[in-house]
Amino acid sequence: MKLSMLSKSAIALLLAVSAMSVQAETKIGYLNAAALLQNSPQAKAVQERLRKDFEPRSKELTSQGEKLKKAGEDFQKNGLLLSEDQRKKKERALISQQREFKNAKDAFEEDFRQRQGEELGSLRGKVMEAVDKFGKKNGYDLIVTDGVVFASKGMDVTEQVLKVLKKMP
Repeated sequence: MKLSMLSKSAIALLLAVSAMSVQAETKIGYLNAAALLQNSPQAKAVQERLRKDFEPRSKELTSQGEKLKKAGEDFQKNGLLLSEDQRKKKERALISQQREFKNAKDAFEEDFRQRQGEELGSLRGKVMEAVDKFGKKNGYDLIVTDGVVFASKGMDVTEQVLKVLKKMP
């Protein structure tokens, strides 16, 4: 059975119209995840907890580093005035202190990264929960983030999701 050119055009027109109506019914939003994470009260609380928990160790490491630097400078200045035996003893002590400092610094950085990862994982969970609540409540079919080249202001739901996050514990 051959379809006439008019029939084919009519079918194509019907398909196009039905596709346009499906597109018109689809509700899509864009979320700026970086802005959301930067401005949410939960993210600020995470930053404050990390600062509070790690600041004492950070200050201690900074103080140790300054003392070690000063000890190295003193050794450079006064090392020639010491006997060979005293110089070797001081040099070994200085190398040992540098090694201890490096190990303490590495341990601090590893602890911080691990804790930061845990906190950010929890925060991402809350963000996803807020996006899910917002999307369902407002009838969105799709909310996208990252990798979007262009989104009109009308599609940006970042501020609305931020309001949901602010209401969450």
